[in-house]
Amino acid sequence: MKRRDFLKGAAMVPAGLAAAQWSATAEALGAAKGSRISAVVFDERYADCRIFAESLARQGAMLFPTGGDAARLWYGALRSHLARYGGGVAGMTTDSDLGVSRECGRELGMRIAYEGSHDGRTSNCLKHRLRGGNVANAVYAALLRADGPWAESIAMALARPPLGERIIHAMAGSPTLTTSPSAGHPGYFTSWLLSDSQRKSSGYAG
Repeated sequence: MKRRDFLKGAAMVPAGLAAAQWSATAEALGAAKGSRISAVVFDERYADCRIFAESLARQGAMLFPTGGDAARLWYGALRSHLARYGGGVAGMTTDSDLGVSRECGRELGMRIAYEGSHDGRTSNCLKHRLRGGNVANAVYAALLRADGPWAESIAMALARPPLGERIIHAMAGSPTLTTSPSAGHPGYFTSWLLSDSQRKSSGYAG
């Protein structure tokens, strides 16, 4: 089955069942113990989130749709996946699902290395506000030169080695920029990265 077709069907499958199906195909999708991002949490109702997830899946991350219950995911299929493969967790979700993921990740010794808000509620543009040191700088640079979907650019920036390993200079403050909104954007998303506590992070403790 093609990964794109699999993603399109996510909204029609209960979260627990979909997560179990994806976990059963982890090796086939290239998830490997110790990879920088081994799992991606996403709200399968929205195209931007699916684009983000699919981009990271191509880099070997396992797919975990929230199914409207991020806590159930973290205490079920996702926790089992992390116990087996380790690595970090990236996400593009609602703000409430980020809150759940932050707390559940903390229970596993993980910390926020990057957080981005993507707000289109007050204008015809989509405002991106990024936090997380060199990780945020990498996302900012990717958005500036993006020639495709903004969600894909963020995912690919997170999948690369930390920017601090490639450059020394880091911008001060929290980078902010605007892009055109994508069709179907509900108004506000967050993107985020929870890092494995065993790995040094150049982000921030959220």
